[in-house]
Amino acid sequence: MSDKNRSLRTRLMLRFSLLLLLLMGSFSWLFYSLSRQNLRHKVLAELRETALEAEGRLLGKETAVRDGVIVLHFPLHTEAALIRDGRIAARTPGYRPEICRPLEHSGKEFLLQGGERLDACYWERFSRPFSGAVILQKRDIPNESLETMEIFAASLIPLTLILLGMAWRLIGRILTPIRTLTDSIRQVSVDNFSRTVPAPDRDDEIQALTDAYNAMILRLREGVETLERFNSDLAHELRTPLTVIRGEIELALRRDRSPEECRDVLERLARETRSIERMSEGLLLLSRYSPENVSESFETLRLDRLLEEALKKLRPLAESHAIELHTAIESPLEYRGNPTLMTALFGNLVENAIKYSPEETVIDITLERDEGKIRFRVRDRGPGIPKAKLRHLTQRFYRADEARSRRIPGFGLGLSIAERAVTLHDGKMEIYSTEGEGTTVEVLL
Repeated sequence: MSDKNRSLRTRLMLRFSLLLLLLMGSFSWLFYSLSRQNLRHKVLAELRETALEAEGRLLGKETAVRDGVIVLHFPLHTEAALIRDGRIAARTPGYRPEICRPLEHSGKEFLLQGGERLDACYWERFSRPFSGAVILQKRDIPNESLETMEIFAASLIPLTLILLGMAWRLIGRILTPIRTLTDSIRQVSVDNFSRTVPAPDRDDEIQALTDAYNAMILRLREGVETLERFNSDLAHELRTPLTVIRGEIELALRRDRSPEECRDVLERLARETRSIERMSEGLLLLSRYSPENVSESFETLRLDRLLEEALKKLRPLAESHAIELHTAIESPLEYRGNPTLMTALFGNLVENAIKYSPEETVIDITLERDEGKIRFRVRDRGPGIPKAKLRHLTQRFYRADEARSRRIPGFGLGLSIAERAVTLHDGKMEIYSTEGEGTTVEVLL
């Protein structure tokens, strides 16, 4: 089975098993090495002590050798030999020269070899009263390190199985929230955004993943609801101009008309077409930029010049309503942002104030730098907006006074575009209004 086809639980178990085997193998090797070294030191100390005692007695006045046989008492399984001038001068009956021969010319003093039962040799060399050595030989030594390893291995196998079983269950418990998350994701569709996943009590990566998933579901739910509301509003707003266009065309086709009448019909159709075009441009502006890509379009702007250009285009509209535009614009005023969005922000807020202001009134427009921020303010002397309707003003296609709005051209997109532009520049927009006194829109960038 390829790695791609294995479940995450299986892959984690395989990696854990390999790591466990590596650790167990390293620990076993270390444990065996320490046991072997400890046994070596133990046997060496025992033989060295016996050899020193035998040397003293063999070279002393006591009669320790009879007819080439060493008659001293040695520990169980221990044999001895006395070397004189490179030859065996005396030895115990059970001494076997071949076991200790590897040490004869090596210069080493100790040898330990064998498997389950070990043989050891120790050479104690001396130069007086003659050049020679006392050799101690111990055979049939129990290999304690090997026995310990056998016991350790016998307990290691069930211990490893227990650890693997516990790891399997633990990994299963860790992956349970992920499986729950996976089941929830499979059920997500355009018509079903209702299910979120309960976050685990532990503050860990699984909780962070669950929180991120739930936040995504809420954003998707909000986006779908907004899209559905937008589609409904768009269909409603398009119905009126399309109905007007169809009615004008049907009336024009019922009978022959004079060139002047045809011109009037075409002009009305052109006005309705321009209205649809303006609405389309506003919707495109709302959808073109997002927080993820808007910064790529930023450049250094002269906001004072952008505002002056917007006012130049809107002054004829203000003059047609006998409205004065009082401005206080700081210059120069540089800012890094998107020129299209900033132009739309200035144009929509000022145009909105003009359209909803009574004739022969004044609109105050301020653009200045204030404590490190840029403040843009538009204040009119219009009829004001009821407090209950203020929070709906930036919704697409929303118009506070439907009866009065029918007489004023527009689709209710201006404040939505303005708020979107401010949000994409990490700014803040506030709307203050008092009925009968007017409305103020303030932007901080």
